[in-house]
Amino acid sequence: MLVGLGAANIVPVLFSAAGRQNSMPPTLAVAAVTSTAYAGVLAGPPVLGFVAHAVGLPAAFWLLTGLLLLVPLLAGTATK
Repeated sequence: MLVGLGAANIVPVLFSAAGRQNSMPPTLAVAAVTSTAYAGVLAGPPVLGFVAHAVGLPAAFWLLTGLLLLVPLLAGTATK
C-alpha cells in the first residue's frame, strides 16, 4: 500500500519533468519514462527473487531498502 501511495505521487512529477527537459522531444521523453517504468515492473520481482535465492530474503529486502534510500540522494543529479 505504501509503495502504491508513493508511486501515485511521483508518477505525475516524473512525467512533467520528462516533458520539461530539453535533451530530447517531450513525446519521446515521456515514452522513455513509461518504458523504464514497465521494465522495472516486469524485471523487479524476478531480480529480487534471484537475489533472495542467493543471499536470503531478509538480506534481499535490506539491499532493496538501501537502494531505495539512494533515490533521494541521487535525485538532484537526474534533474541537472
